[in-house]
Amino acid sequence: MKKYGLQIRAPSQKKQSSSRPPLRPASIFDEEEDHDVEKEISRQATKTKAHKEIEEQHKKALEEDPSAFSYDEVYDDMKQKAVLPRMQDREERKPRYIQNLMKQAERREKEHEIVYERKLAKEREKDEHLFSDKEKFVTGAYKRKLEEQKKWLAEERLRELREERDDVTKKKDLSDFYFNIGKNVAFGAREVEAKEAEKLEEQRKAEKLEEQRKAEKLEELRKEVTRVEKKRKSPEKEVSPDSGEFGSSRSKSLEPLEAEQAVSEKEMGSDGTEERKSSIKEAAKEVPKAINDQKRREDAIAAAKERFLARKKAKIEEYVQLG
Repeated sequence: MKKYGLQIRAPSQKKQSSSRPPLRPASIFDEEEDHDVEKEISRQATKTKAHKEIEEQHKKALEEDPSAFSYDEVYDDMKQKAVLPRMQDREERKPRYIQNLMKQAERREKEHEIVYERKLAKEREKDEHLFSDKEKFVTGAYKRKLEEQKKWLAEERLRELREERDDVTKKKDLSDFYFNIGKNVAFGAREVEAKEAEKLEEQRKAEKLEEQRKAEKLEELRKEVTRVEKKRKSPEKEVSPDSGEFGSSRSKSLEPLEAEQAVSEKEMGSDGTEERKSSIKEAAKEVPKAINDQKRREDAIAAAKERFLARKKAKIEEYVQLG
């Protein structure tokens, strides 16, 4: 049956829940959980120990080498070392044909300049009668330019003569061909060169030994001559047989041969007088002969040098005139 009007709701009757949670039922896996906790503790201890060891190794490495862990810098250095040879190779590697083309262009430019200068000189010669009463001025730079042109013409003439001499089409025989084969390594040229070098070295050693012997002999002879001359000039005292005291010196006007005999008798005795005389005479003969030989050698070298310079000067003048 329905009721109309104000209806007041009656409070619902609920079970009052206690604030205390209910007791957990006992688990049969309690022992396994305790074992897992022990494993976690031991794992953390091992991890901590490993971290400490790593830190110690890190410190030792930094003490030995401060840049041990600067990987970026080391990597950059490694890359730079790897790239540097390539860069140097690119810098050192020059174009194969451009250099020759540039030389040819420079030579053509100089030839055009010389032709232009000759053309101007001819034009000046034609107009010489018009400006004969005028003063002429030549700058130092123009003189230097003319000298450089003459020098370049002489060098070009020498180069052309060298090319003509080495031109294969103008050779009459195969002497140069066989001469070049003798220099070829495939035909044992290195062995021949080594043998020739050994022979030259032996000859040089023999010449040096011979020169040393001659120098020593000349030095001994000079010493001998100077010693004899000193003893010849010095007064010679002797003991008088009657008084037993030192007497006056021998006559100052003693002849050279008598002085040599007296010195040799005192030094060597009566047995070696003839040998000493002969050595002194040989020394006196050898010294002027050696001096004359040296003088003749120097004169011959100076004359040869003068002839060579004269020939060179004549050739250069001839090349300049031809150019």
